[in-house]
Amino acid sequence: MQEQGQPRVLLVFQTHFFDRWCEAAFRQVAAGCPPHVTPIVAFHQAPRVAIPKRLARVAHHIVPTADLRSPAYPGKSAGPDWDLWRGGHTDLIALHAFLAHPGHDHYWAVEYDVRFSGPWSRFLRAFEGDDADLLISSVLRRRDDPAWFNWPSLSAPEPLAEDRTLRVFLPIFRASRAMVAAMDGAYRAGWAGHCEATWGTVALARGLSVVDLGGEGEFTPDRYRGRFYLNCPRQVHLAPGTLVFKPALYRMGRRPDMLWHPVKPFFWRAEAKEGLRDIKRRAGIVVRGVAGWVRRRRPSAEPPPGAAAT
Repeated sequence: MQEQGQPRVLLVFQTHFFDRWCEAAFRQVAAGCPPHVTPIVAFHQAPRVAIPKRLARVAHHIVPTADLRSPAYPGKSAGPDWDLWRGGHTDLIALHAFLAHPGHDHYWAVEYDVRFSGPWSRFLRAFEGDDADLLISSVLRRRDDPAWFNWPSLSAPEPLAEDRTLRVFLPIFRASRAMVAAMDGAYRAGWAGHCEATWGTVALARGLSVVDLGGEGEFTPDRYRGRFYLNCPRQVHLAPGTLVFKPALYRMGRRPDMLWHPVKPFFWRAEAKEGLRDIKRRAGIVVRGVAGWVRRRRPSAEPPPGAAAT
């Protein structure tokens, strides 16, 4: 039962498939949701893809690709060369689910290949007292990484100052009701670009607060510094670290209470085509290397002084 005065929160588990592996991952996240957090699956249905029967077992929201080509977003969803993945438009899946479920105070988006090496309840409760409009990872100003390859995609019908232009990483984030409305309004007004360039920039342009939920960057408050994830924001794939773009991992690392991404399922028939040597590299060497790097960065598993209690 939801406690009186608690904010209403929707947690969207975003995926494009839903097999036993994915269902187990969702149920693990859902089991850690406090009573005031409602978990649902946002299933991206690509053309000619059937809706999995097992999806009926859980609360879900279907997002057909055709719905993402909305004329309401002229800069974000239009053009003959539009590509959901390579164009950086996957944020439209979560946004579609957010807008279909109004009335919540906060909205979490969690991609299917994000893992937390601890109870999800501990992670989610760590931010219950935080009123940030955008809780997100790997926040960096444009002036600090001017050569980032996604900057050319960003455009807006208003001037954008370099120190008010942000890049972020979206495998897991939380947006306030005001943030969701701001993104919807910005895309309707003609904003365009890769999602990693638009979300943080729109937040600052609309006077909303941005907080890095971990790491060690400028936007990370002391209570989250060194907690929840580590990576290298100025590297093209953010690696090495625990929350990166590449390489893929087959399992989480050993450091407790950290976010790990991307943790992919192991499909042995498909993976065997890559060769045994590459399978061993990805399944063993990469994970051990990340774990060793994390230990070197912070040898103690204890949170830093001043960190918020969970």
